[in-house]
Amino acid sequence: MAKSICLDTVSQWGRDQISRYPEMGLYIDKLISLIETHPGRGVPDPFLWNGRELPFRKQSVKLLLFPPQYAIGFNSITASYFFNGENILIVRMNYA
Repeated sequence: MAKSICLDTVSQWGRDQISRYPEMGLYIDKLISLIETHPGRGVPDPFLWNGRELPFRKQSVKLLLFPPQYAIGFNSITASYFFNGENILIVRMNYA
């Protein structure tokens, strides 16, 4: 199982969401655990930077806590990350 590192912006986003919706902590932890357990399972999500394509991946976890029309209005949390075979760098996390 690989260990993940979150960018400061991702950590801040997570803290902000948990402060507004404490239950989101369960889903954020579940998503990070899923990424750490199965990093290669993520959907390829290439990102262009300075003319180079970086091999990012994306995984999501469904939010089953709220009906979509209430509270936050989204049905999943998605994370984009880079996995080089031994390390995971989570660069973005948002609602989808």
